[in-house]
Amino acid sequence: MNISEQYGLQINPTKEEYLDDKGKSKQRYNQTRADKETRYANFNIHKSISLDEKERLSIDLIKMALQRAKKPVISCSFGIDSVIDIYLTRKSLIELGRDPSDIDIVWNDTANEFREVRQYQKMLTNLWNLRLTITKPKRTLKHIIDRNGGITDDYFTARKGDRRNGRPLSERCCGTLKHEPMKRAVKENSWDLLIVGLRADESSQRLQAGLRDGEYFYSVAEWKSYVCRPILWWREKDIWDYVEQENIPFNDLYKMNLIQEYPENTEETVFANKSLIEEYELDYYDLGDRQTQTVNRKQAMMLEKLGFKIFTPRTGCMMCPIPVKYGYMQWMRINHEKVYNAMVYNLGYGNALINMIPKDVREEIEYIMGIELTAENAHTYLKEILEAKPCTFDKF
Repeated sequence: MNISEQYGLQINPTKEEYLDDKGKSKQRYNQTRADKETRYANFNIHKSISLDEKERLSIDLIKMALQRAKKPVISCSFGIDSVIDIYLTRKSLIELGRDPSDIDIVWNDTANEFREVRQYQKMLTNLWNLRLTITKPKRTLKHIIDRNGGITDDYFTARKGDRRNGRPLSERCCGTLKHEPMKRAVKENSWDLLIVGLRADESSQRLQAGLRDGEYFYSVAEWKSYVCRPILWWREKDIWDYVEQENIPFNDLYKMNLIQEYPENTEETVFANKSLIEEYELDYYDLGDRQTQTVNRKQAMMLEKLGFKIFTPRTGCMMCPIPVKYGYMQWMRINHEKVYNAMVYNLGYGNALINMIPKDVREEIEYIMGIELTAENAHTYLKEILEAKPCTFDKF
């Protein structure tokens, strides 16, 4: 019996009534997750198998999940991971003798989506004849921020799940703009299977979630439906090798990766890897002279291994605070100036970020402007500071 069949055999949620320690009647679900051996099986197998074998395991998993579902849906951000999910599901439907477009797709439009994502969404919906449902949040980002009393430093630094100072504003943003609309859509459409593009190699939290829940499980608390993660154990390299192999179209955000810092020994590094750099279709001389600014995702992955620091944008809310500490404001300033200005001035990001700038940047601003910056006066000089030093918020 293969792993997908094991998931199908073991995941059969049943509700049970029981009495707690105080004698109160409670309910709990059984058989919502597979055993540890099954959950860990593909995690170990994927370390040594080929991309074609990974594709086969993913398709087998999707086929099993689809055959057990009445109303499946693919959750899609129009980022590359969820698009791979759609592509694999279409292949699965064909193998099952069904129309490859015979499945719902849901996109959570936060109302703050990148222009590149919107253009790509329209193109792919037409190209693949997607049966698309678009959700909308009930409140805007500005409304969420205003209800919070504005933005403070922890908007950019607090981690999701950290409750030491209450629920972080960034988590409330995600909850209002993405999670609540999705939960509403799941309930309204009676979707009983969610196919999602989560990958374990994106973070340690996702790795732990993957090992805990596996690739197929029943979500009791959050979704009250089955969840399928076809590419849970795929690496980023697998994703882009598959895109290239299958000629899958992707949105232009993935062509806009920013080189933030060159390695100290740039000339030596470039010279030593000349053939590799040319293989990835980069200009060897421009790179050696530090003249290259933007690269595609496969080029970015290669350069990171050589010691380059690169900001790689993601789909989702344009005004998300989470990537700010990784250089997001620099990327936004270069690529989406109008949105950058709205973040800094209209939403109040600037007033909070000005208190977080590194000491050397603060000292340089004070020298250039002939002032002493304090927490009390910094916001009054914000516009003048950014005119004198546009890159003030580039690094934290």
